[in-house]
Amino acid sequence: MVYRKNRKAHLAMAFLFLVLTSNFLLYQTGVQEFLSLQVTSGVAIGSLIDLAIIAPLLFYAAFKITIKQTIGLMVAGLVIARIFIPFELFAPFAGILYTGIAIEALLVLAELGLLFLVIWKVPQIRKQMKKMNEDPIYSMLPAIEKVVTKNVFIQIFMSEILMMYYAFFTWKKKAPSYASVVTMHEKTSAVAINIMLIHAILIETIGLHWWLHEKSLILSIVLLLLNIYSVTFVLADIQVTRLHPMEIKSGKLYITQGFASRIIVPLSNIKEVEWGGSPPSKNTVKFMYKDFEEVDPQAIVYLHEAVQATMFLGMKKSVTEFAIRVDEPEKLKHLLQDI
Repeated sequence: MVYRKNRKAHLAMAFLFLVLTSNFLLYQTGVQEFLSLQVTSGVAIGSLIDLAIIAPLLFYAAFKITIKQTIGLMVAGLVIARIFIPFELFAPFAGILYTGIAIEALLVLAELGLLFLVIWKVPQIRKQMKKMNEDPIYSMLPAIEKVVTKNVFIQIFMSEILMMYYAFFTWKKKAPSYASVVTMHEKTSAVAINIMLIHAILIETIGLHWWLHEKSLILSIVLLLLNIYSVTFVLADIQVTRLHPMEIKSGKLYITQGFASRIIVPLSNIKEVEWGGSPPSKNTVKFMYKDFEEVDPQAIVYLHEAVQATMFLGMKKSVTEFAIRVDEPEKLKHLLQDI
């Protein structure tokens, strides 16, 4: 799911907010009395159309989502309508809600079936990864796509498995060290910032969880689970940062920015490397580690043809240019001088 970032998307989000807000206020007793409104079954039908059809279409206009995700939003719209609309008005349309939930349940069962298929084909996936001869951060998702299928649910689930692998099972591994390796994080505070973030999350978890536990047990448990996930993600990010510097091997350029983004670019596809040029545009993907001070890219790489970068949760993004910052720019210039 990617926001489209254009005028139509902004308008769609504005109308979506208007649709949701107006339908929520419509069934508030205070608003009905103030405006002298008489809510009838016809109004309920209008809300069903708004929440189950109009709102998902507006969301589809604002975000790049699949038809299957749009169907899920329609079912969610029916659930929201059940929450907004009083029971006596919604009762005649309850069958629509149950039908929608049944359809969504079938889709979920199909996704779970694909998940079991992935588990069944683990030996083939591992064989494909070995055949690709690349690190798991680069090879795991492509191997699953080739052996099983391209599916958003599987993509997200296996990205979480990959995150846990790097967070808990890679601490004895060492970063590669040979002539065509260029580090990206050693002269930054990226790892230190992540360690500080873990400390902040742990302190916040202890203090806020203790306070929330007395107020709302469910909310405290949800917050605890979110914080555990956050710490796991940051640990994985530290490990990927440490273990995967920029590499040039087998005629390809390998770059990661922690666990959040990564890309493989054939050297033959590099059109131009602009050193110290103009600042990158908003659409330029940046492979630069954060520091306590704002840093600028050292170079922008332009490609002949677009390649797919893998982003957070395994999402794909088409890239024709990207910005980079490394610890030894002169070494990288030397490695790329023949391009």
